[in-house]
Amino acid sequence: MSEQYGRVCSLIVGDPTGEALDLSELHIRFAIINGDVQTPKTANIRIYNLSDETARRVQKESTQVVLQAGYAQTVGVIFSGQIRQIKRGRENATDTFVDIIASDGDVAYNFAKVNTTLAAGWTPTDQRNACLESMKPYGITAGQMAPLPDIKAPRALPMYDMARNYLRALAETHGMTWSIVLGQLQMLPIEGTLGGTAIELTSDSGLIGMPQQTIDGIMVKCLINPRIKPGAQIKLNNASIQDALISTSVSFVDKFPTKDTDGNYKVWAVATCGDTRGQDWYMDLVCTGIDGTEPITPAFTQQRGIYGS
Repeated sequence: MSEQYGRVCSLIVGDPTGEALDLSELHIRFAIINGDVQTPKTANIRIYNLSDETARRVQKESTQVVLQAGYAQTVGVIFSGQIRQIKRGRENATDTFVDIIASDGDVAYNFAKVNTTLAAGWTPTDQRNACLESMKPYGITAGQMAPLPDIKAPRALPMYDMARNYLRALAETHGMTWSIVLGQLQMLPIEGTLGGTAIELTSDSGLIGMPQQTIDGIMVKCLINPRIKPGAQIKLNNASIQDALISTSVSFVDKFPTKDTDGNYKVWAVATCGDTRGQDWYMDLVCTGIDGTEPITPAFTQQRGIYGS
C-alpha cells in the first residue's frame, strides 16, 4: 500500500427529488461509529459557516448524506445514509455550524417486518432471503453473505416478526454476525472476513503508534482508509503489538485475545474522526487474530466503552 498524503474530503447532501448540495469546500468535522454487530452505523457531521440560505436548505430539504474521505490514492465512501436530525447553532462569536446526525440502514433495522410463510422444505437461506426482501423497500440490497447450511425443514414456517430478530437468531445459530454497511446486508462467519486482499498497515501506510493488546481485542490506530471497515482483514507486524499487562489486583489470570501467527487480523469495530482544517484524520480499530483463540468481550461487540452505545 502506498504512502498516504494529500487529504481528500467530499460531503454531499440531497433531498428526495435528487437535488444535491456539494459542501466539500467548507470546514467539516465528522465522527463515525461502525461495528460488525448488528447496530446501524451512525455519523455526526458538523459543517461550519454556511450562508443563511444554504443552512436553511440543508435544514429543510436534506434527507440523504454521502461522505467520502481519505487521501488522493485511497479516497472512498466512508458513510452513506439517511439524515435523522439537523441542528443549527453557534460555536462562538464568529463561527456558526450545522450539525447532521445520520445513520446507515436504521430505517430497515427499526421497521422492516417479515410477514410470510415458508413452505415445507425451507432452508436457513430461504429464511435469510425473506428478511432481505422485507428490507428492500427501505433501500437495503444484498452484500457479502456467507453460505448457510442446506438443511431442509419438514414443516412450513410462519414468519411474522422484525427482520432483525430473525437475522439475529440465524447468526447466533450458525456462528455468524450480521450488519448493514453502506446500504448492504452482510453476514459473515465469526472467523470470516470480507473478500479482497488483506490491508497491510505499517508506519509507511498509515499506522499510528503501536497496536495494543487488551482484554477487548487488538487496538489499532491509523490514518483514514476507506477500505478498512468492519469485517475487513488487515495485516500487522506482530513485533509491533504491545502485550497486555496482566492485572495483579484480582485472583484470576486475565484472558486476552491472542495474536495471529501470520499477523492477519479481522476488524470488528471502527471509530473514524476527521477535521478538514484540524489535526484529526484517524481511525481507531478493534481487531482479533484470524486464528486467535480467546473470545472478544461485549465491550465492543455491543459498541460500548470508548466506542459509544
